[in-house]
Amino acid sequence: RVLQLMNLTDSRLAQAGNEKLELAMLSFFEQFRKIYIGDQVQKSSKLYRRLSEVLGLNDETMVLSVFIGKIITNLKYWGRCEPITSKTLQLLNDLSIGYPFGKSPWIPWEKGRVSRNVRKLVKLSAVQFMLNNHTSEHFSFLGINNQSNLTDMRCRTTFYTALGRLLMVDLG
Repeated sequence: RVLQLMNLTDSRLAQAGNEKLELAMLSFFEQFRKIYIGDQVQKSSKLYRRLSEVLGLNDETMVLSVFIGKIITNLKYWGRCEPITSKTLQLLNDLSIGYPFGKSPWIPWEKGRVSRNVRKLVKLSAVQFMLNNHTSEHFSFLGINNQSNLTDMRCRTTFYTALGRLLMVDLG
């Protein structure tokens, strides 16, 4: 239901949005990621069967695509809202780290091995879009202005750290 609500609210973002609702959805995504996305997750879980029936999301790659789509949408429409931007970028950062085959979540690469989910993520067209279009034209929080503050710089750092990780996977 959260994913259905997200589709509805995202379609209306050009007119208006609700900051608290967006933050709640991001909290949902974070919990969903921790529980249902990972190399150790059972792919035959009831959740994935239900997602397939209701939303046509047949596998983890399709769910990751929804996550990245939400991240791009938030960065496009909520780029001047620091709480949403920060939480969105943290989700991107967490996805870019991945969990390498049951090892420590703090080490994204161990002896050249990268989480299968991070490899799936890099192949998504939306991730390729971010890697190729990381400018203020597409992501307003990247805009340089005289009012740049420490929070803006942290957001940029988180964004480029995540993109750097994804680029390194892409480069092999």
